[in-house]
Amino acid sequence: MKEAMNGSKPEGDWPVLGFEESREKLSQCVATLTERSPQGNATVDSILAAPDIIRVAVATMHAAKDQSVPKEQKEEREIWVENQVKAAHECLAAACKGSKRIDLKRASEAIPQLVPMLTYYQCVHFPAVRDFSLEVFRRAADVLTRLALKDSKAKAALCDSKTALMDLRNLLEQPVPRETKVHRAAANALIALDEHERIIASIKHATADVVVLSDTPIVADEKGGKKPSGSLTPEAFFEKTDELNKEIKRDTRALAELAKQDSANADTLLTAGALDALVPILHLGAVWDSGVNASRRSDQKSASRLSFAMWASAEKEACQALGVIASHTQSRAKRQSKVAESGGIKNLIDIIGRPPPSSSGSGLTAEARRAREAEVSSAQDLARRAADAVTKLAWNNADVKALIRNINGVERLKQLLERRDQKVQRAAAGALITLDEHENLVREVKKKTDEIADRPDDMRLRDVLKTSVRWLAELAKECQTFNQAAAEGDMVDAVVRAGAVEAIVPLLSLGQAIGEECTASIGDIEKEASYAISLLASKETNQNRIAEAGALPGLVALLKRYPPQLAGSVPPSVARRAADAVTNLAHENNNIKNQVRTEGGIPPLVSLLETRDAKVQRAAASALRTLAFKNDENKNQIVECGALPNLIFMVKSDDQAIHYEAVGVIGNLVHSSLHIKRRVLDEGALQPVIGLLSSHCPESQREAALLLGQFATTEPEFKVRIVQRGAVTPLIQMLSNTDSQLREMAAFALGRLAQNPDNQVGICHAKGLRPLLDLLDTDVGNLQHNAAFALYGLADNEDNVPDIIREGTVQRLKDRELMVQASKDCVQKTLKRLEDKMSGRVLRYLIYLMTTSDRSVARRITVALAYLCKPPLCRAEDHRQIFMEKGGMDILLSMLVPKQLGAANPAGGVILPEAAACQKDAATALHILWQRVGSFAPAEEASVPPTPVARDDELLKDPALCDVTFVVEGRQEIHAHKIAFANAPVAFHDEMDARKTSTSREGSERDVVELPDVSRAAFEAMVRFTYAGELGEGLTVETLLDVLKMSHGYGMVNLKRQCEIALTADLHAKGADADPWDTTLLFETSELVDARTLSKACAGYALEHRAKMVDQLHVAGYTKLITRMVPYIREHLHAIFYRLQATLTVGQE
Repeated sequence: MKEAMNGSKPEGDWPVLGFEESREKLSQCVATLTERSPQGNATVDSILAAPDIIRVAVATMHAAKDQSVPKEQKEEREIWVENQVKAAHECLAAACKGSKRIDLKRASEAIPQLVPMLTYYQCVHFPAVRDFSLEVFRRAADVLTRLALKDSKAKAALCDSKTALMDLRNLLEQPVPRETKVHRAAANALIALDEHERIIASIKHATADVVVLSDTPIVADEKGGKKPSGSLTPEAFFEKTDELNKEIKRDTRALAELAKQDSANADTLLTAGALDALVPILHLGAVWDSGVNASRRSDQKSASRLSFAMWASAEKEACQALGVIASHTQSRAKRQSKVAESGGIKNLIDIIGRPPPSSSGSGLTAEARRAREAEVSSAQDLARRAADAVTKLAWNNADVKALIRNINGVERLKQLLERRDQKVQRAAAGALITLDEHENLVREVKKKTDEIADRPDDMRLRDVLKTSVRWLAELAKECQTFNQAAAEGDMVDAVVRAGAVEAIVPLLSLGQAIGEECTASIGDIEKEASYAISLLASKETNQNRIAEAGALPGLVALLKRYPPQLAGSVPPSVARRAADAVTNLAHENNNIKNQVRTEGGIPPLVSLLETRDAKVQRAAASALRTLAFKNDENKNQIVECGALPNLIFMVKSDDQAIHYEAVGVIGNLVHSSLHIKRRVLDEGALQPVIGLLSSHCPESQREAALLLGQFATTEPEFKVRIVQRGAVTPLIQMLSNTDSQLREMAAFALGRLAQNPDNQVGICHAKGLRPLLDLLDTDVGNLQHNAAFALYGLADNEDNVPDIIREGTVQRLKDRELMVQASKDCVQKTLKRLEDKMSGRVLRYLIYLMTTSDRSVARRITVALAYLCKPPLCRAEDHRQIFMEKGGMDILLSMLVPKQLGAANPAGGVILPEAAACQKDAATALHILWQRVGSFAPAEEASVPPTPVARDDELLKDPALCDVTFVVEGRQEIHAHKIAFANAPVAFHDEMDARKTSTSREGSERDVVELPDVSRAAFEAMVRFTYAGELGEGLTVETLLDVLKMSHGYGMVNLKRQCEIALTADLHAKGADADPWDTTLLFETSELVDARTLSKACAGYALEHRAKMVDQLHVAGYTKLITRMVPYIREHLHAIFYRLQATLTVGQE
């Protein structure tokens, strides 16, 4: 089974079969299941039929994956197996749906077969079979559940065997994603078998052992020494500790999984005493620590302390289990109250109140530092789990909320907000909001704000107000909690609904209101208020509400009241927070952007760019960036306020965050504003921005590339200046970056720069062509379009054309599937530009490269010339020179037959993907050449001569006048006249004489010729041609092929030629609808009878419709066929070029 799970062929009970044998057996197994499983009557026998399907399906799937089978055939086989298994899955599910009764006696007898079904899902890795195995597990578990509830003897037998219990717990403890029904079946079975009671007893026993172990002396095992009674060596102590910890964790996790599946299960666990087992676990850490400190000498405490972190993992599982028990909606309040009564809430709050371990690792060894880090991480995770459990236990339960407040739970949760771990902060915030602390804080802020107006000098009042606002800000951070995510939205919404906006906005003007400005205590309150407004405004739905509450005048006043020159630590903090609030408020909200301008907020933000505080600089630049985005009035005011010089200075900064924000502001300022672009360039921004292309900050690189692309659209001279100052090389390097947006902006800039003739050659020379081509292979529309636009520019310069073609650009442009129409149009324009360059020195140089370069380059050039050399620019003599005199046709023909063939398989040789792509290009190029050159040359003079003796076919209507009867296939008679065949070839007469069986028939002198292997339709067509000089209409391809073979055998040249013409016309008429296999048969027949015109027509079809033929024949099959066609393709093209040369010679004379 393990081998089956690892993907190798299973052994033993898992059969190893050939595909056809296993396929037949699988069909039989599915049919058996269908017969046993009438819908709505899930018998035990129908479930017992399922394991055979699993075993045979695995064997069939392995057989389907036979490496000697072509990929397409393997996929077809796998799909067939999956469909069979899915049909069985649906059949079993339908049969079991709604079934209320089972045959208890039959189920009891089938226990030995049902229990192994609980392990099958572990033994298969094929998705469809695994899904079916899980369905079988579910149905078997359901039968065992019903059996245990109805039959005490069967229940006792299952409990005694332990196998079923172990298998059920294994699935529960190693859950399979998206299989909640299977988990529920396992949980129901375990509860029916009373496994939950054994788990609860096991936890209680192990917990008691931990308490005893915490007081057990630790004594080193010294030679010749005696150990005190009941003591343990350090090794034994840690081994026992680890054993108990693992046991408690496993059992606690199992209880959580049992409770998770159903509210009834949770109630069953509570009735069985689960809280008596779970709640003490929450106290293990404290018990252990107390025992360690009381019973250990100082030299033993550090050793035993290493075990302390273990109990945090057990306590986490207990927190999780209590949270699960309280999470079910039905009867939630009752379960919450029981947990509270058991002391669970108190223990959770005690865990939350534990001081975190010191994170300092100074002076510790590497091993001790890692242990300390693990202890810190475990403690943080435990605090988070405890806070989550409090959230679920307190949800919508006033009594539990009151209890938590009474035992100082709110203050301890607030302490978690001070920790650096973000997950812990979010869990604590969720718990506090569940406890309605955000509403209490809003009321507190409003109350203290009113009080401070009466007692402005009360410093304690100021501290309380500042702290309350800070807690509100922490609660307002964007995050979803257990309950809000499902019901009322996230934390920000909860805080806003409580009236936080209306409570906090007045604090922005608190200093003005009490007549005290720029003091530390008032500044702290204003800073916290600005921070809270910034967080609340992070959701766009709150922006207008905050603005309507009057936040903008207050924020602008703060920006003006705390200029950059003001000394102290408070002013910069206030200014930074106020600028952040403006940024979030104005984000994608044009009305608020305008309001900031009318309130006078832009000048103070510009002045903050001169501060020494880097954080304030970044915040001010970020606000200006937001205000300038798609707002022309704000752009103009920012420029008029003198922001450009300072922004350019900031671009030169070594601080990545500063130059990123600065270049972003400039980018938004110059967007769609030509006069601002000129001003920015006049201020000397070009070189600093180019310098950012080499920054270690990808965001700054991206903004710089975008800005250079915008600069390039200003005036033609700036395109050249940007390139001259060294922008091309770093931009090309950015094209290979893994950051998609960085590549997009680099391609955008190069595309704008490539529209200048002086830059086009430089970009190609700097090796920018290949990276741009590679961008066409991405699945990002903007990337494709920017690259296509850049290539369009490069193709405008004649000096670039040879390099572009040598790189294989033409083939790559034609092959790429582009996502947007604009990119497709751009590619077509690029190809048209290249076509327009195919003359003069460019064409001569390309021909020279084709004849002198290595094979791969010569191939690319030849294919490109076939695509691009079109009349009237490229004349007939140019085509003859390229493809006949200089060997272009031979290059293309050699590409049709790849030499990279590997080991043979049933489908033919293995061809490398590169060779297949090369073959595809050659087939397309030869088809184009076939069509185009054929239009230059005159038509081949090869009309069919008239039949030597054309008889009146009316004579055929009167059998009485006939003197010869041909008896063809099916003993059907065809009457004719000997004289009609007088000029037939000797081979025909010899054959007729050899087949003649009688000279008299029915009293008349008439020859009878027996032709049993000749079809009536074919012979009638031959006779009609002999009499009337034509084949007639309505003949099928099969008939024409028979006539073709017959005419070849009899040496009837004119008839053979007419058949070739008819078959060729039929092939052309069908076009893409022609079947590749029929075309292959047609070609093979044409070779057999030496019908060269028809052979050439089949070869032309194979070139034109390669994709369809490869889809049917596969690459190897197509290669074998086209290899046989190459002589005919060469002959056809040679004939065309010969006629073309003759025409050119006559023209010259």
